[in-house]
Order: sequence, then structure tokens, then C-alpha cells
Amino acid sequence: MVINRDTIAMRTCNPRGFVLEHYLRLATTSPQDSLSVLQVMTQSPRLSQELDVSDEHPPFFSRLGFLEAGPVNVCGFYLSGASRIFGSNAATTAIILPMQGTVEFRVNGCHFLSSPGVPFILQPNVEFHATLPPEVDAFIVQLSDHGETDQPIPLENGDPQLAALLESYLVETRFFRGHEHAVQRTGFFGAVLKRYCCGDSLAASELTPSMLMAHEHRLCRAFELIHERLPTGQDLELRVIACDAGLSIRNLYYLMGKYTGMTPYTYCQSRRLIKARESLICHYGEDPVVANHGRKWGFNHAGRFSSYYYGHFGEYPSDTVQGLGALKQFADKVFSADAGIPGSKHYWYTSSVNTQA
Repeated sequence: MVINRDTIAMRTCNPRGFVLEHYLRLATTSPQDSLSVLQVMTQSPRLSQELDVSDEHPPFFSRLGFLEAGPVNVCGFYLSGASRIFGSNAATTAIILPMQGTVEFRVNGCHFLSSPGVPFILQPNVEFHATLPPEVDAFIVQLSDHGETDQPIPLENGDPQLAALLESYLVETRFFRGHEHAVQRTGFFGAVLKRYCCGDSLAASELTPSMLMAHEHRLCRAFELIHERLPTGQDLELRVIACDAGLSIRNLYYLMGKYTGMTPYTYCQSRRLIKARESLICHYGEDPVVANHGRKWGFNHAGRFSSYYYGHFGEYPSDTVQGLGALKQFADKVFSADAGIPGSKHYWYTSSVNTQA
């Protein structure tokens, strides 16, 4: 079974997007910030990264999304340039599923290639070495304690059932209806995953999503049009969207509700809120007026924007800004140095902080 970001987009009729974009925490061109935030989010006691910044590779850019709910932490990790990451895993099992690109892992002298649809299991507290290609996009799941009475079985690298379980959750993340819904579905995913880890092979079937709508070609087209026409500061004309997709407005509402539990209006508002959050995270330093980032995406009333934002993300815009500062708390302790390779542009970035100290 091969699963990748394009496959999920096709099956869900949703244009390509980043993993866990609802819970974007950082988007940066700073390797120091990226490594610092990755360490804080995963609680890795030590991380180092080697970057290739030569001209044949794209400029450095990283995105990190994160949500904690119940027995799991879920993370979306995107990196534009080729790199190698070394370090020590946290005291929890981690599952890594690339959505784009093939990652080579080396642990205890053993090599494993993890590609879209082929998950890799990183055991607690192990030393690891990961070689990442350019434009890698990955989904990371950290499992909490299995519990004193459970007898978990070892997860296997490349397990297709595990890959299908992860994919089912990723399908749902595209249609989170708000923070409460996101936490509830992520907690349920964590409980199902925990049962699967404890030997219940039937658990994965409980997470089969209802969003597999690729046969509804007109609905697929409607999603495409919404993403293409998502304007700045204007309302989408849903009747025009429906007509151009070959649907009546009534059928558009029916089909979207059937497959996603959302109305076209709430889906468009969700996309606007995601874009406003991204603007806030990326450009707050240039424009510290929170309301301006809401207005950019059609939220003209500052109070309502704050209320909608809280309902969708579980925090106010000001909390997002403050959280960004907390995540970057160790950035000044990430040191850089030339990798010492003649004629190349390789740089090491090493965190001097032990998050478990």
C-alpha cells in the first residue's frame, strides 16, 4: 500500500495541503528557530541538524504543526531543503510517516527507508540519524505510556495496517470543524492506535473515515474552486461555485454535509481562519496588529474574529503569538558552524539544551 499526500488529496477531494495545517505553530526561514521548536514540541533531549545550503537546493523554509490530545501528540513537519538530523528520541515511541519524500533512518547500525505509506517506528530514548531529501513533508505521532496493565506488542516498520490507520486520521484532519472536534477526533485516534499497539488488529477498522468522496467528481470540483477563489476580504459566492461545479446550491450543501459534516459556509470560514492564523504566525513581526491579519482574510470585526479563532483553534490570536515566543525559547541556544567540507555549503546547527534535564 502506497499512501502519499496526493493520494489523500484525491480520495478526500481536497487540494494538496500541509500536514496538520489547522495547528500550525511555526513557519520560518530560520534554521535555529526550526530546530528549537522541533525539540520543544517533541521533547527530544538533544538535536543537531546539518543543512545543505548550496545553490542547487531551495532556500531554507520549515513549517511545524502540533496538537496534543489524550494518549497522543501529533505533529506535521515540512522542510524545504535537504538535511540530516541527529539526536536522541524522547522517552516515548514515535511513528514517522512521510507524506512526500523518502527519509533514510539509521538506528543502532540498522538502515530503513521510510517513504509515503511506509511508516518508521522510533523507539523511546534511542539515538537516531535521519537523512531528509528536499521538500520533505512528514506526519509524526508520539505515543504516551501504554499503561501498567497493557502488554504492547512491538510495532513493525512498514506495517500497512498501521499506515492505513494513520491515513484515516490524516483524512479527518482536513475537515476539523473546530477545536473541540479536533481534540475529540485526535483523542479517539490515539485510543484506537493504543489498542492496535496492544495487539487489537481490528481496532484500525474503527477509524474508517466518511470523507472518501473521490467518486463525487462535482463535489471534488467545488472544493477545487473554493481553494482557487478563496479571496481576501470578500465573500465567496457559493451559488456560483456550485453552478461552476455542475451542482445546485442545495446539492452542494447536501454532499458537503454528507461527507464532511460541514456546510460550504463553515468550510470556507475554516479555510479563512487557517489562512489568518498562518498570516499571524508568519507576519506578526512585520504587523503586530492582530486585527489586521483577520481583516486580510475577511474578518472585519475584531471581536468576532477573536471569538471565531478561539472556537476553531482553542486559543485566542494573542495566545498564538505568545505561544510562538515560548516555542522559540531555546533558539538562542542553537549554535551554527561550517561543517568543514571543502567547497560545499554545509552548516551544522546544534541545540545545547536538554529538554529532559
